[in-house]
Amino acid sequence: MFAARRGPLIPLVPPPGENFHRPGHPPQKCGFSPARNRPRTEGAVPTPRQSDLIVAVVGDVVQLVGETCSTATLELLGGQNALLDALAAVSEETGKPMVTVLISSKPQVLPASIVGESSVFAKRVNDPETGTGSILWAANPGMQGGRAIAEIILGLTNPSGRLPITFPRHAGQLPVYYNQIRGQHGDRYADLTQDPAFAFGEGLSYTTFAYGEPTIVGGASNADGTFAETDTVRAEITLTNTGERAGVEIVQAYIGDIVTSYSWTDRELKAFQRVALEPGETKTVAFEIPVANCTIVDPDANRIVEPGEFELLIGHSSRREDLKRTTFTVA
Repeated sequence: MFAARRGPLIPLVPPPGENFHRPGHPPQKCGFSPARNRPRTEGAVPTPRQSDLIVAVVGDVVQLVGETCSTATLELLGGQNALLDALAAVSEETGKPMVTVLISSKPQVLPASIVGESSVFAKRVNDPETGTGSILWAANPGMQGGRAIAEIILGLTNPSGRLPITFPRHAGQLPVYYNQIRGQHGDRYADLTQDPAFAFGEGLSYTTFAYGEPTIVGGASNADGTFAETDTVRAEITLTNTGERAGVEIVQAYIGDIVTSYSWTDRELKAFQRVALEPGETKTVAFEIPVANCTIVDPDANRIVEPGEFELLIGHSSRREDLKRTTFTVA
């Protein structure tokens, strides 16, 4: 495994200007991103050529996190992109696997060498032809973080985490959250895809899962099969572990009101379940979603349930292509 330490990539320096502060409370230092240190970057390349696995640990420092520490960009600072580019080139040339570990409390933007290009023709980051290696986000992992990261990389632990936020490919994509108002933005810029690097709810493991088709199995009180506001939608979907390892899938259920009187989000997460499966095992996953939770907000700030058709989306993440769809009607 390749590991090297060649001094801080983001030096900490005193803040500019006059340093007024209370006695006993020295001013917080600033993170300074120096020009790329080419000799240091190139000096890190020979070692991974002799290794079985390349692990690149990048991210930010505590001085760039929190109140009064906003950054003007989400890019990695201090020549880290150049380091990743160099290591990715070694991985591509030698065929050695590479893992990028991102230790950061913000959704930082990774370079094209890792996540692929971000033009209007950009492919999804998990496409085998896109970027280099695997990516592990370890946001502020704590005292046992190093051990947890090592166990995941070495396959001793099968990860099951899912993203609670969305990671953009470029700061120009912001805002890039999944539950945007329908039609608020197009699907691309003139020179940049609107597809994020990683969407809310995404996450991979050392096994794979296959979803069946969702079905509404009950809960409607009206004779014609439609739901009243006091009803509960009962739905089921089959889930199969199609890999060779036991694993846990986070099955997510989203609701979308297809036609609304007022502008509203395209879809919203309403429920999720952790489902553990052995290799080849299949389970039926059941959801119960009260119709009263399928609300929008009217101009008077009241939450209301409008009659009409709703879609129930169940799957692996908030991405439409990861979700299976069925519909129900509220009357």
